[in-house]
Amino acid sequence: MLIRPVDRKEFEQRTFPHAYDVLVYTDESHYYAKDARGNVICVDSSTGCLQEGINHGKHIYVKGIFNISNPVNVVSGRTVYIDGYISSVQITDQLAHSIEIIGIGYGSSNGHIGNLYMDNNPFKITFRNLYINNATIRFGGHILFDSCSFTYVNLNGYDFNRPAYWITFLRSWIQNPNGVGIDINNALHILFISSVINYNKGIGVNIYGNGGHYIKFINSDIESNQTGISVTNGDVVLEETHFYDNADYAIYMGTNSEVVIKDGSDVRGTRSGMDIKIDFTSSVLIIDRTSRIGNIVGLNNLGYFKSENPSYLSRNMGQAMIPANTTRVTVSHGLAKAPTKVLITPLASPPGKLWVENITATSFDIVTDTAPTVDLNVAWYAEC
Repeated sequence: MLIRPVDRKEFEQRTFPHAYDVLVYTDESHYYAKDARGNVICVDSSTGCLQEGINHGKHIYVKGIFNISNPVNVVSGRTVYIDGYISSVQITDQLAHSIEIIGIGYGSSNGHIGNLYMDNNPFKITFRNLYINNATIRFGGHILFDSCSFTYVNLNGYDFNRPAYWITFLRSWIQNPNGVGIDINNALHILFISSVINYNKGIGVNIYGNGGHYIKFINSDIESNQTGISVTNGDVVLEETHFYDNADYAIYMGTNSEVVIKDGSDVRGTRSGMDIKIDFTSSVLIIDRTSRIGNIVGLNNLGYFKSENPSYLSRNMGQAMIPANTTRVTVSHGLAKAPTKVLITPLASPPGKLWVENITATSFDIVTDTAPTVDLNVAWYAEC
């Protein structure tokens, strides 16, 4: 039986089915860049054809393994399909915009970038279906990572005027078996939607230094890290977000941190038994009624605390009775910590002065200087 040889054009049409106007590939001995008609743009024994192909076309299909010594730079208005591996990609042209980089297939063998670096204010950038070992974003925004996997992410802007900003992780996964999953410093408007941050040997999300502001997690899982989220000089909102089996803390709050927990979030079940650790003053913690909260350590360190959660109330009210011929009653206030404000109102004319004393983390006393001759009911309101 004779086997008809396949010519190169037919080989390329069968092997690279995605629409493109430039094809870059390797046959393991040479690198080629060709247009959609098969005309040669570049042929080389090095990887220079990759950059030349990206510069030449608008829709570039990259097939094969490209271990390159200098990063390829993706410029404005390009769509790059990666079917294989590129060791280093950067987007650093000033005001580069409208770029898409899309992985063909999934996992470490298809659609794989070794190191991604972005700087100099690129915007309107989309990454889809890619595995990225290390991603660093310095100054730039309106960036979407859709269905991407990462080993490590570094969002580290230069200062407040040149931050990493408006970055969304949609259906993404961050897992670093050797350390921190995500470092955030000088970053604004970072959003995680339906993402998983787990099995990071260190902190899952580390917000530090000059911090990150407007960081939000929606319907995401943060589990099996050393600490789930550590926040210092930043603010975090959790909506429908779940923490499980983090070794030290689900949430660690350092100086000037603000954490809002709402919409059925679940912060429970760390191996240390300390689900939220508050280490310094001047921090803010707000919890709504619908969320499930485990053990909180260091509530007295908070500068501001508000909670409608039954397990950790920040305000409460009720009635107490000073029995006839006595001068005081002890009230269990049910708050998460000692109240800073207690208001009392007698519900009948009192025989003398009324005041509050002995305020503790569990109770306070309502006292009168003259014992009533009949039981005296007193309404109270307390908040911390």
